Amino acid sequence: MDKSPIKELLNEQKFRLTSERESLLDVFSRSSSMVTPAQLYELAQQHDIRIGLTTVYRLLEVLTKIGVATPFLVDGTIYYAYCGCNHHHHFVCLSCHRVTDLHNSCPSFHVPENFDVIAHRSDAYGTCPDCRKASEVGCNP
Repeated sequence: MDKSPIKELLNEQKFRLTSERESLLDVFSRSSSMVTPAQLYELAQQHDIRIGLTTVYRLLEVLTKIGVATPFLVDGTIYYAYCGCNHHHHFVCLSCHRVTDLHNSCPSFHVPENFDVIAHRSDAYGTCPDCRKASEVGCNP
């Protein structure tokens, strides 16, 4: 993963990317599903990354601010997914918490006259094909 654009965005926010934070960013970017800060902290511990939970929260905060992480509220819990630097939408599986990037879809909606749109966000929530299949297999009438 080329971290140059991310490092540049972090520098603009006056955020120093230490080796521990960079290792945490690597773990986060390789995560196949969205994670809570506590889950990311546990992943860091499993990879022998010596950071505190506060560092995890701070990294997620700044990554969200620069658009590299996206928060999702599911059942009262905030999860984060690594999203890279380009704008796109998401499909969130409510069963396995995997986030699928939707690059070629753009929802349409009507914005009232005289309103200026600066940004938008549109995500779809449901069940992925793998979880749907597993659910169907598990159901024997």
